[in-house]
Amino acid sequence: MDYCAIIGDIVKSRELGNRVEVQKQFVGVVEHMVNDKYKEYIASRFTVTLGDEFQGLLYGKYSYLSCEIIKFISQNMKPVKLVYGVGIGGMDIQPDYSIAIRSDGPAYHNARSMVMRAKEKKPSICFCTGSAEDELINSLIYLMEVYKDKMTPKQNQAIELYNKKKSQCAVADELKVTQGSVSRLLNNAGYYEIKYAEKNIVDFLKRKYGGHNA
Repeated sequence: MDYCAIIGDIVKSRELGNRVEVQKQFVGVVEHMVNDKYKEYIASRFTVTLGDEFQGLLYGKYSYLSCEIIKFISQNMKPVKLVYGVGIGGMDIQPDYSIAIRSDGPAYHNARSMVMRAKEKKPSICFCTGSAEDELINSLIYLMEVYKDKMTPKQNQAIELYNKKKSQCAVADELKVTQGSVSRLLNNAGYYEIKYAEKNIVDFLKRKYGGHNA
């Protein structure tokens, strides 16, 4: 049986001036918010392991949710940055739902190698599914991050509002600009290209591991 392991690590955590507060926030996001929101898809609860690192395990058919969970954690930890490794494979030890650190196997080994890779170079999220498509997935993520790194504060604001309101006109009213201006902000930021790439990754994981809509 396949599982999907996710390991995340806070970037340069020892350099944070408010490290204790960040660690408390980290525990709240990972061990409470994620575990509550995705409870039915989790094989081993997401657990903070070293103060600045977490790991968790999904059932393999829900591997596609790894993208959503990573985005959820990143959004709730802003402005703190993390790197992530996602590994898919079997488990040598039967997963314990109550805590992730009691489990071990290829899924975690793959995730660990990917988080180490993410620490060394971009992208900040690396996948290892054991298939020939891995480099295509990681290349797509790299290109998405190139787009995101070039976004202006105004573009980021427009995207954040559009993701909430789902309407360019509503965003225009909020920002007191025209709908055409909002459209240009989204297009120039590569918003639709990023969404298309994200959809392709999710669709691939659904096809490969038999996932379905949550």
